[in-house]
Amino acid sequence: MSLIIALFCSVLICSAPLEVAAGVFLTGSKTFEITDYSVVKKGISTGSFIRSDRFTVGGHQWAIKFYPQGHNMSYSNYVSIYVQLKNATSVAKAMYTHRLLDMKTLRWANNSQLRSDVRTFTPNHQWGYYDFMTHSELEASDYLLNDKLVIKTTLWVFEGSSAVSKGGSYNEGNLTSAGVFDNDENLADA
Repeated sequence: MSLIIALFCSVLICSAPLEVAAGVFLTGSKTFEITDYSVVKKGISTGSFIRSDRFTVGGHQWAIKFYPQGHNMSYSNYVSIYVQLKNATSVAKAMYTHRLLDMKTLRWANNSQLRSDVRTFTPNHQWGYYDFMTHSELEASDYLLNDKLVIKTTLWVFEGSSAVSKGGSYNEGNLTSAGVFDNDENLADA
């Protein structure tokens, strides 16, 4: 068990203890490209979303949900981004991060990433950020170019474990040793 924790903390900078009972984490990423952002935003009401294709990480099916007008009326000035467990019967423990592609440099922007604590996902349940970025911030940024936006969600799924966050958060370091991504990763490496 201490080997697993040591491996985990050598890959991530842990600001809070993590309990892992005989398990490992599996990681994977999904890139979700949104073309015609302005058309999508105008054509969708607050609380409505578009969803990525399903993808598999850690033996579970997932999808990214993007709310261009916000998750609910309280956050209608924001874009909201969630990751949803699509399995019909299983439960998963996972951490996730969402990153946006800087369309001018073709690099995954560090300041656009938000990292979660370990979350328990039940069937068809989602976790994410209702206030990921305001419309004005996004629309003035280099993340949106030629009406195109690219989101990358990375998941760390705990297999056969009871990973529990003991408060605080987990921060990604340079994860090249784990084969996930590097802070200097560009689109060609995705």
